[in-house]
Amino acid sequence: VHHVYDPRITPLDGEFLVMFAADTDVGCRLGTARTQDFRDFELVGLGEHPDIRNGVIFPHRFGDRYLRFDRPNRLLDPGAPATGDEIVLSESRDLMNWRPLGPVMRGRPHYWDERIGAGPPPVRTRRGWLLLYHGIATHFGSVNIYQAGVALFELDDPSHLIGRSRENVLEPRKMYELVGQVPNVVFPSGMIVDDFDDDGFAREESPVRVYYGAADTSVCMATGTIGGLLSALDDE
Repeated sequence: VHHVYDPRITPLDGEFLVMFAADTDVGCRLGTARTQDFRDFELVGLGEHPDIRNGVIFPHRFGDRYLRFDRPNRLLDPGAPATGDEIVLSESRDLMNWRPLGPVMRGRPHYWDERIGAGPPPVRTRRGWLLLYHGIATHFGSVNIYQAGVALFELDDPSHLIGRSRENVLEPRKMYELVGQVPNVVFPSGMIVDDFDDDGFAREESPVRVYYGAADTSVCMATGTIGGLLSALDDE
């Protein structure tokens, strides 16, 4: 392993599961670690599938299964770096061996989200699983623009997409988002929800704090509410 990056943190069963990208001699693999205090970590291991990124584990067990969204990489354009234009749902019973169940959402050509990947772990709401995701506009030719939108999946079967924002909800505008190691990037990977009801659903009036990378140089925070993110959705 040369280095690890893009961690996503999921609270589940009294501990925190951290899924991260790891660059190795055989490509990018998704790794998983667990911790209770963020001081001591136990490495669960590296996944067996190469060239997969943007793995986010659901904060909920589906029977004896863990579920995650991930994004397989492949060469989409000659001479371009490997990337992906679809989010896939995968399952595991041990956090180590993951089986893809199929794509759940694809990029939209000639739009703000031609390439896509999951952002923070999904949030459980009364209306469905709320996912903040990043999209990349590639059609400008000279530069890619990383933005963020929202999608909604069925609670009992998150392979079913039931809503998606037509427009983005976050885009690079500030100088620190436009200029840096990788220009024109907002890349959300963490979200804190303040308020849940007694059944564990995020309240629509709950404040949220979204943590995102800006131009691959800074870590920033944006604020909003669960209801505000849900209001950006259009029916699929």
